[in-house]
Amino acid sequence: MSLSNLLTFFPAILYALLFAIQYFLSKTGNKIIGSIVPLLFIVVLVVLYMTGKLGLNIWGTLIFGVIGLLFLLGQWDSAQKDNKKKKQRELDKMIGKDLK
Repeated sequence: MSLSNLLTFFPAILYALLFAIQYFLSKTGNKIIGSIVPLLFIVVLVVLYMTGKLGLNIWGTLIFGVIGLLFLLGQWDSAQKDNKKKKQRELDKMIGKDLK
């Protein structure tokens, strides 16, 4: 794989890694830990916009920020629902053992 191909796929790999990190941090059960990645996303977005390295105007930056946050919050919500299902299954197992 050449360097140009790697640079082409780098943003997709970075986004996938970011979403995976967000999902696993959100799955810890602590809602504050799940807010780390969205906060870092906003900080990096503002810094890149202020330094001119983002290459977007204010509207493009806002749209990119909102879409990014929606994806990150979707990951957070998915992890929270998975946690809730896991806790309910454990509770159901405990209740089942108590009834025997």
